[in-house]
Amino acid sequence: MRTLFFILLLVTQNSFACDKFVIGFKGINDLFDSRAFNQYAKKQNACAMTYSWNQAHLAVKFINRNNKQYQLYGYSKGAESIKHVLKNVKHKPYSIVTIGAYHTAQVNYGVYGIETRNYFDSSGRRNVAPGVHISNVSHQAIQSYVNKHYLGVR
Repeated sequence: MRTLFFILLLVTQNSFACDKFVIGFKGINDLFDSRAFNQYAKKQNACAMTYSWNQAHLAVKFINRNNKQYQLYGYSKGAESIKHVLKNVKHKPYSIVTIGAYHTAQVNYGVYGIETRNYFDSSGRRNVAPGVHISNVSHQAIQSYVNKHYLGVR
């Protein structure tokens, strides 16, 4: 109970201190380059929040409670979590970034009328969604590589 109260207190304080957010979704087994993600959020002048790929419902609750601008960011399996968020939020994000989505992942979020940038490594080689296909970069290194070469994060 004490832990739950502490988490709620942090989330509430975090939402008051920020004008906008980048909400990130981790891959299976919480695979995620937190450093790269936090650097990206800082570049966006936004607060960073992360959830596991299977916690999209928690992100939806947060978004619907706060009338703040936000961007969605999905890595690997987390890229698919964005679909659940889009179907259940009151207001849509201003932008979406997916990195390292698998070739069967449905990440064509441009159909929602939202600016979407997809970056695929070799695991997403056959994905038909619009995006940049990057060769010779490992799945674990793709977030920092995309930061440096495509998103202007140094």
